[in-house]
Amino acid sequence: MERGDKWLNSLKIAIINNDLNKIKQYSKRDVPYFDSINEAKEALSLIKEAISILEKEKKIVAKKLNSLKQTQKYTQSYHNYSTNNWRV
Repeated sequence: MERGDKWLNSLKIAIINNDLNKIKQYSKRDVPYFDSINEAKEALSLIKEAISILEKEKKIVAKKLNSLKQTQKYTQSYHNYSTNNWRV
């Protein structure tokens, strides 16, 4: 099992660098045993920060997806309009 201090430092680096892939990797790992209550509190704080980063990214992706859907609707309606106008 990974040591608590190494896990904390690696998660800190991922958060500081806003490295979503690393944050996701750490979310799938088992949280290690910590030697002190302070390390456990720090881990909790880092986990909350990681969740916040992932939630922000989720909102950004949702906005982009919505924008793509709107563009697709517009393109489809424009295509339907232009092909209907050229019928003889």
